[in-house]
Amino acid sequence: MAIIGAPEGSRGVMDSIKGMFGLFGETNKSDGKTPGESGTPEDAYESKMSDEEIIQLTRKWKDTYSVYFDPIKKTQELAFDYWIGKHRADDSTYINNSAQGQDLKDNLLFEAIETFLPIATRANPDPLVTADDSEIGQQLAHDIKVALVHEADVQKLRRKLAKMTRHWVLNRIGVVKIKWDVQTNSIKTEVLKPNRMIFDKDGYIDEGGHFVGDFLGEEKSETAQRLGEMFPKKADFIKMKSAGKKATKIKYIEWWYHNQEVFYTLDDEVLGKYKNPHWNYDGTVKEKDPMTGEETEVEIQGTNHLKEPLAPYIFLSIFNASSHPHDDTSLMLQNISIQDVVNRRWRQIDKNVDGMNNGMVVSGTAFTEEQASQAASALRRGVSIRVPNGSVKDAVMRFPAPNLPADVFNNLRDARQEIRNIFGTAGSSAQGVENQETVRGKIMINQMDSSRIGGGVTEYIEQVADSIYNYWVQMMFVYYEEEHLIADADAQATQLIKLKNDQFPLIKSLNVTVKEGSLIPKDPLTQRNESIDLWSAGAIDPKSLYKKLDYPDPEEAAKQLLLWKLVSEGALPPQAYIADFQTPPQQLPQQGVGGPAVNNIGQEGQGQMPSATSNEAVNAQSQQLLNQVPI
Repeated sequence: MAIIGAPEGSRGVMDSIKGMFGLFGETNKSDGKTPGESGTPEDAYESKMSDEEIIQLTRKWKDTYSVYFDPIKKTQELAFDYWIGKHRADDSTYINNSAQGQDLKDNLLFEAIETFLPIATRANPDPLVTADDSEIGQQLAHDIKVALVHEADVQKLRRKLAKMTRHWVLNRIGVVKIKWDVQTNSIKTEVLKPNRMIFDKDGYIDEGGHFVGDFLGEEKSETAQRLGEMFPKKADFIKMKSAGKKATKIKYIEWWYHNQEVFYTLDDEVLGKYKNPHWNYDGTVKEKDPMTGEETEVEIQGTNHLKEPLAPYIFLSIFNASSHPHDDTSLMLQNISIQDVVNRRWRQIDKNVDGMNNGMVVSGTAFTEEQASQAASALRRGVSIRVPNGSVKDAVMRFPAPNLPADVFNNLRDARQEIRNIFGTAGSSAQGVENQETVRGKIMINQMDSSRIGGGVTEYIEQVADSIYNYWVQMMFVYYEEEHLIADADAQATQLIKLKNDQFPLIKSLNVTVKEGSLIPKDPLTQRNESIDLWSAGAIDPKSLYKKLDYPDPEEAAKQLLLWKLVSEGALPPQAYIADFQTPPQQLPQQGVGGPAVNNIGQEGQGQMPSATSNEAVNAQSQQLLNQVPI
């Protein structure tokens, strides 16, 4: 994989480095030359940090992070338990909901989260790409946008954003990683588990979703055989760690230092250390003088989309005061105490109802202790019992529990509603709209949810998508050394566009962003009404109208509408719209009693009838049919 501006001889080394960041492939192998051999400047893209310095730093990083992360990990586990329905029964005890069903729960948190996520990630973010006003710039901007839309569809970006958002709800941070797959020669986007990350505890997430701090770490695992192939110089050490078992999974850490350097460690051993591979560095190339034939070194500048090298991680963070990496709170943590209230009220109601049905006293003279227990159990099951001695009324007596006050039920209803309100899903559930009697009221309460989620969460997800698109373009700058063919489905006829990184230096500027509001939830009925209003005002074309109305084939529907318009205006005969349409034969006019025949269709001053196939007859007949069609 060549780098724009990199020395030709250094490609083998950089290929080996880049292969680490995707699936292992042939490019991950060295070219067989040893350091110092001609054409293999091994140190050109390796970190200048010593192994001892790296080990000292990573030890310190792991120790300081473990102290910071321990209380955060407990809140992550608590949030996960509540999401799956493993709620606490009291202040200190947890009862597993799936164990034997000992505890009664009403898991509103699961409902709220899984209603919230589809609203927040309803559509793929719409990229906007602009470039300089040159013909090359405009064409390249169009091609890059097509490539981004294609990647978003192929990589299921919307589902990845939803998965990342779920991690954010549960773990107080969400993270995606962008890498290059050397096997498929394509960009890959992966949602990571946040608890695999190691942060500089004094760092934070900026507005673009990038981490601002000294270092980042990602805990990874790989088989001993694969790890040995990735780092052949450390193959013996890896073999020793795995006791010679190739299938043994070994954990190691990928570190990013100041976004500029990356190194891999296994315990106290450095497996590899490199410069950021997702960057086109400045370099020199040898060129022959056409006059003298002598080779001279020419400096060239690497072309990049990003302004500076960045680690390939993008984070979702919202409730953060920029004092540490994780959010200070989360939607989940804000609702756990309310969920406890809901569960407590349910238990209270359940105990009261159980007491109404099962509260009883049995006589000690009529039953022994064992018989009393059996009698009570039988009565709960609805089974008849036999009183051995005395009157039945004296032997068994029920004591129904008093009715619960209305405040208990009101408190339960309010607590359930408050959870939905905080998540912004009150109008998106069946219970939320049941009190709305009109369709307009149901739409309005649903739109309030959309505004709450769109303004509070979706804008941040939109910014994450913006950063993902920009990093994808940077990967194109670095890795698209071969032509990539992408189908442009929006063209008049499906066309293939070609993208290669030698096109990028030809333009002066390139800007990639996400269309503002493209991810903000919108009510489908409202969208349809807006589309009809735009059409009525003549402010939208038919193809766009049908797209907004979710027609299965908007282009074909637009063609049929255009054809109908041309037929209705008389520019085309009816047969152009309905191929087997038969023009009815023209009837001859009846001769009146008191005068000659009258021709209403013929030309003025002439008594002749035009031919049934003439233009005048077709147009007249078409107009007559059109007048009968209801509009």
